[in-house]
Amino acid sequence: MPPLQIVVAAGADSRTGRLVAERARRRGHVVRVLRTLDDAAAVAETLRRADAVVLIPGRGDRERTAHRAARTLIAAADGRPHLLLVSSFAVGHGPAHPFNRASGTLPGMLAAEDALRDSGLPYTIVRATWLTDDPPRSHALTLTQDPAADGMLARADLAAALVAALEDPAARDRTFAAFNQPGPPVRHWARWFARLVPA
Repeated sequence: MPPLQIVVAAGADSRTGRLVAERARRRGHVVRVLRTLDDAAAVAETLRRADAVVLIPGRGDRERTAHRAARTLIAAADGRPHLLLVSSFAVGHGPAHPFNRASGTLPGMLAAEDALRDSGLPYTIVRATWLTDDPPRSHALTLTQDPAADGMLARADLAAALVAALEDPAARDRTFAAFNQPGPPVRHWARWFARLVPA
């Protein structure tokens, strides 16, 4: 087992956020839930001496909320926590992707990603594909840095990938997309992370 960490789940009111918090607790980590970023003092207290912060932007106007949330967490970071962001696969596709044209979220998600990369803190950015509620470990999981990645992804598998990434130093300073495909579930996360390059 990896060393116990203090993990802050920012956005734990979402289904994915709850799964991240539950999985991290099962792995033995201490989990703090941060439901709002509106109170600067509460954010700073929650992040005090945290080892990792997982940001799952809320639904709605992500163009502003993702970037604002990332900047708030970076400003409140105590020490050098590992920052993990759930971004979107559509970021890799650029402005021509229909999802980006329809939702208007691309500028905000790009800005959130860039804020993490420019922060000087260790980070991991997971570009989630289309989320499903399939049971955990029902499919194989691919982690890729192909900007054209697309597919379906179980929320439970996204949560597993995030917790594995916060536990494995090889996942730091990496950006990757994740999607399910037929096959056996992941058994060796370190092998997947070792294939990724800094990005």
